[in-house]
Amino acid sequence: MNQKMNTNEYIDKYLTGQITDEESAQLLDWVKESAEHKKEFDDACRLWYLLQSDKFNSDKAFEEFKQKTKKKSIIIPLWQKISAVAAVALIAIVSLSILSKTDVNTITIQNTEMAVQTVTLPDGSTIYLQKDASVTYPEKFENDSRTISATGNIFCEIFHDESAPFSLTDNDLHITVLGTSFQVNTRDSVFVFVETGKVRVSAGEQNAVITAGERADWNNKKLICSKNTEVNLLSWKTGVLKFDNTDLQSVFTDLSRHYNCTFSYTKKCSNIQNYNLTGTYQDLSLEQTLQMIELAIPDIHYDVNGSEVVVSNSK
Repeated sequence: MNQKMNTNEYIDKYLTGQITDEESAQLLDWVKESAEHKKEFDDACRLWYLLQSDKFNSDKAFEEFKQKTKKKSIIIPLWQKISAVAAVALIAIVSLSILSKTDVNTITIQNTEMAVQTVTLPDGSTIYLQKDASVTYPEKFENDSRTISATGNIFCEIFHDESAPFSLTDNDLHITVLGTSFQVNTRDSVFVFVETGKVRVSAGEQNAVITAGERADWNNKKLICSKNTEVNLLSWKTGVLKFDNTDLQSVFTDLSRHYNCTFSYTKKCSNIQNYNLTGTYQDLSLEQTLQMIELAIPDIHYDVNGSEVVVSNSK
């Protein structure tokens, strides 16, 4: 993609969601060619988000621009239109920054259903909420800052923007990223797990940088970093549970996180350590999964009472 016209058209299609896979690949190659291309693309995205704000009328601004320049145009690509109103947009940026500092509207979303809920942030980042998890974020991010807060078990896919670092606060933890995907859990044990990219985790005076495949656990006021060894850590998001000769106690731990439930045991149930499970369970309800496990290990029975599972011996 060497011609400027093609670049404008592809950016136009990308911003309006009309770009094809082939065009998207070409646009990505063009962005990677130079720092100038990357800056032009980032500027386009930032101005696009600004022009979508209900506080800024891009059509009116562009009409005023045409009147001032007294030039006739028949068809003008979106990116050229954005460039034309850039001067007006800069004024709007200043005005919106002042408004955001004095009147910031926040949105809080809590997932009350068993199904994972997806939330799209103003910058295009995606947050996945497990049942009972919540996220709070501003209606519009300021230009140089993207900060949200959350509780419960969530997974984040963050839109990369070096000029506006992304940060998340969750009780004792503060997490800073530049573009990555990671999980944060505060429901039972508190930890951060990075699937891709890199994050900085801060807790009190303790700081750590963890990369893909690593986790940071906040335990007894200590930040402990390690390689993740839990196969089913993200099963609640993917819908897939996998066990390979896994002891039954560990199975219950994974099920507890996956379904956001608790396990209790009758007095007669004292031999679960004698059983191991192998199998894959995909897109099943808690009751369906327990029925499948009982078929594999008939000696153990399960009664579901709301979010509590009571484990007992069948005999």
